[in-house]
Amino acid sequence: MRKLNLRSRIKFGMTRCRRHAGLVSASVLLVLLLAACKSAPAGRPVDALELIDSKSSFYIAVPRAADNVLIERIITGFYSDATEADAKMIAERVNKVYCGLNRAKNETEIQASIDGSVPVKYLPKVLSGKNGWVVSEYTPDGSATNYKIFSNQIELSFPSDKLGLAGRDIEGMLKKYDSLSKLPAEDTTELYSELEPELTSYLKGAENEIRFYANKPQSFLTILTGAQLDLKLIDVKGAFRTDPKHPKQYFLDLDFQFKNGTFLKAGKSLLILAFGLTNSQEEIIGDSELIIHGIRLDKEQLYKLLSL
Repeated sequence: MRKLNLRSRIKFGMTRCRRHAGLVSASVLLVLLLAACKSAPAGRPVDALELIDSKSSFYIAVPRAADNVLIERIITGFYSDATEADAKMIAERVNKVYCGLNRAKNETEIQASIDGSVPVKYLPKVLSGKNGWVVSEYTPDGSATNYKIFSNQIELSFPSDKLGLAGRDIEGMLKKYDSLSKLPAEDTTELYSELEPELTSYLKGAENEIRFYANKPQSFLTILTGAQLDLKLIDVKGAFRTDPKHPKQYFLDLDFQFKNGTFLKAGKSLLILAFGLTNSQEEIIGDSELIIHGIRLDKEQLYKLLSL
């Protein structure tokens, strides 16, 4: 299998600007603070994925089990005051990171929700006034509950001791949390997500691999391959998983949904050429789905792509 030679300057839909977080950097900062607020009143537990809306063009799920070192790198890369020991301890308390992203010309808009648990002692270290954080309160219409919003270069909020939120539309996420948390405690059979059920199931199923989905795949492919590929695609999803024989490498799998079989035939040739693949690495399912598997990627490359 041929290794994908990504250029060091290519980024995962991100800019170089450190003013905003990398793909998941800003969201993982939240794990420092997840136990900062009082637990919500007894009621239905809210799933972190339920708070991610359907207004993003790229989604990613990063479970700790997939690569705890990646989460440590992101923490120390974004929060410079965290020691290596702090980062390791914090990463061990993260369950999963969900992000939705929209890429603009000069920046990437992020919406993130974290499932985890971290000691309260980290709150004053990170959200202190001397570090530039401003605290405000938000009360959803018809609710008696006040939620704190911490604003700096990114907005953060912690509606419970197991959930942290960041980025776009904090108030919208808090409003949904408030509504769902007040449902009966036994109402846990349905996931109240704005995302399509198939996508929700795919992201929720990320346990030992990092999963992502792009519903605007043209830009994503250009960034990933460095080539302008004129493909008629509906979406692309994929996963990074550790190579068991080479722990410092990932295997990257990609699943392309074309608009029809004619576009698939043309796109297949371009993709095989762009990735330098063999016939054994591609598989056609039905009339419009192409799966490419086993692309090798050094973990160090992914760390740079995601965490700067």
